[in-house]
Amino acid sequence: MELHAAEGQQMSVQKLSRIELIERISKVFSPAAPINRRELFAGRLTQLERVFEATSSRGQHAVIFGERGVGKTSLATIVQDILTDDMQSRSDSFVVKINGSQDDDFSSIWKKAFGEIRVSADTGKSTMNFQSRPILQSMLAAELLPDLVKPNDVMKAARQLGKTVFIIDEFDRVSDEQGLFADTIKTLSDASVDCTVILVGVARDINILVKEHASIDRALIQILMTRMSPDELQEILRKAMHASQMKMASEARDLIVLLSQGLPHYTHVLGKAASMECIKRDRSEVRIDDVHTGISAAIQNTQQSIRNAYQEATATSRKDTLFKEVLLACALAEVDELGFFPAASVRDPLSKIMGKRYEIPNFSQHLDKFSSSDRGNVLEKVGMRRRYRFRFTNPLLQPFVVMRGMEDKMLQGDLMNFLKRKPE
Repeated sequence: MELHAAEGQQMSVQKLSRIELIERISKVFSPAAPINRRELFAGRLTQLERVFEATSSRGQHAVIFGERGVGKTSLATIVQDILTDDMQSRSDSFVVKINGSQDDDFSSIWKKAFGEIRVSADTGKSTMNFQSRPILQSMLAAELLPDLVKPNDVMKAARQLGKTVFIIDEFDRVSDEQGLFADTIKTLSDASVDCTVILVGVARDINILVKEHASIDRALIQILMTRMSPDELQEILRKAMHASQMKMASEARDLIVLLSQGLPHYTHVLGKAASMECIKRDRSEVRIDDVHTGISAAIQNTQQSIRNAYQEATATSRKDTLFKEVLLACALAEVDELGFFPAASVRDPLSKIMGKRYEIPNFSQHLDKFSSSDRGNVLEKVGMRRRYRFRFTNPLLQPFVVMRGMEDKMLQGDLMNFLKRKPE
């Protein structure tokens, strides 16, 4: 009986250890939310340096822009965390981070931002005990703004505060037809108000985010968030493994980084899936076979919107169509720093997939359909005839297509080299 009891106790300890590992992995890998812990934040030192250049210089502001899924919100969250710690010793200093939405306009954004700040206002004089003293009352700084907010109103209200940093995430979702945010940045800069505005949004270039006032260039530090380098993605995995007290074989890390294609979201997705497979096998070191097994789990756990987009782009009742193969070739195409590729970059990977030579006329109609509502607009097309460039409308679809290609046995041998030669 004692032997059975001891065995039962040992099994309980092992089970508890597995539960603890699962809990740790769930904390260190965060595919669905921005990173908000400094010890897990990886890379982006250059971008952080440029943001702090703006916040430490009066009259300077910043815009953080780039593709979806490259970590802009994580960067903004860490900036907020660091600045809050640095400025907490000053009672008149504020760091505010808000998210824009399609329902927001210029006035609502600033009311939302100033609504995060509570200040003391002088509401009159007290003559008690024959001494005149101000009566101070706490109020939200949003009360300093009129119902219809103009750039000058933001400047006047900001002047009544101490050092203030406003971080406006998802800025591209905010209606700004009159370029009022550009006017505001110019007004704050010209008046040398001790206030920094950091705009965070998605755009091909800065002209899409800020349409007016070329003269604000001198006041606006432009921070392009490109896809992360392999070294930065490796750092994410190393930090996650250290925090979870697990290990990951170098070949497992290399495959995860390769499949992530510079997007930290998938480093978290695949890192978590592979680690969970490792834990199921009662091991503490993640191996490459855990990654391969984890791919199926990662596909199943991918956002439904991405899975639906893939289905809409590739669904067909005919067997002689090449929608799956051409979309995979697009996902393997060599891209520039903003994710764009010309039709010519699709030619070589498609030829490898099909085992014979394909030229642009053989698949140009597929690219056109992918760029239309016929196939869900999964590709974005820019430029002019014969010089069109394409990129995935949702960059998160791109690694998903590659993983589906692996699962469907479409991706073989040296096709993985097409991923390895993409620019860092």
